[in-house]
Amino acid sequence: MTGARLVWAAGARLGEGALWDDRLARLWWVDIEGRRLHRTDAAGRDRASWHLPHRPGHVALTEDPERLVLGLQPGLFLCAPRTGRIDPLAVPEGHTAAHRLNDGKVDGAGRLWFGTMGIDEQPGSGALHRLERPGRCLRLEGPFTVPNGPAFSPDGGRLYLADSPARRVFVMEIEDGRPVRRREFLRFAEEEGYPDGMTVDAEGCIWVAHWDGGRVSRFAPDGARLQSIALPAARVTSCAFGGEGLRTLFITTAGGRGRPGGAPEGEPPEGGLFAVDTATSGLPAGRVRLGQEVGPDRMR
Repeated sequence: MTGARLVWAAGARLGEGALWDDRLARLWWVDIEGRRLHRTDAAGRDRASWHLPHRPGHVALTEDPERLVLGLQPGLFLCAPRTGRIDPLAVPEGHTAAHRLNDGKVDGAGRLWFGTMGIDEQPGSGALHRLERPGRCLRLEGPFTVPNGPAFSPDGGRLYLADSPARRVFVMEIEDGRPVRRREFLRFAEEEGYPDGMTVDAEGCIWVAHWDGGRVSRFAPDGARLQSIALPAARVTSCAFGGEGLRTLFITTAGGRGRPGGAPEGEPPEGGLFAVDTATSGLPAGRVRLGQEVGPDRMR
């Protein structure tokens, strides 16, 4: 394994949602507070960014290579970056103007699982939801405060989810499409920071970003810590495998100044996108299975 290298000094205020698109051979990620969607190749040379009308929490692939699902503050939206079109897709159960969408992931069956949270992180204001079809979401589990992840075991039978302020990662079994038997999988000590975004590799090990902990750690399915990767940024937010053979771990961070053109040379690396070459490979990202779309809007 190599050390972490800075791929893009984007200066994101709150980088999140790393996602590798194997069809395009590009990485998607978002800046929540900067309200931007980013895309880059594995080397960080071919870059593109879009301004969004609301805070994004996550981005997901669909079966149509021209369309993505965005989890924005008001709900789920279908977007076409090439044309800038954005269509409302669904609003989570119980969602209000005091909430926003947070992290999300697609399972092997094409179902999008995502978290909601209070904008001010009110305790117990968050929940885990799933998109059932255009226009309908199902609330699955809660309450949480800041649900992060989720991530799925290679066989799709386990769901991992963090509640970041509680410093806990939970694991649940999935039966008949629903999470059951929630139990604590990890508890972070104060000096480790807070568990944030995560991914699972082909060996079933879980990689967790440490917010205010300056690293990503790999854990075995039984919870044993196997290794950690230090980063030159304290607020590490998400990670995803991509690149050739899915053997590069891409890592997002927070703490930049959110400049549209990215951070100038010589500025601190907070808010940058990092990459680490690994000995293990990841799993391909799932793709949302969708039907119709409605109500166009435009990205800028």
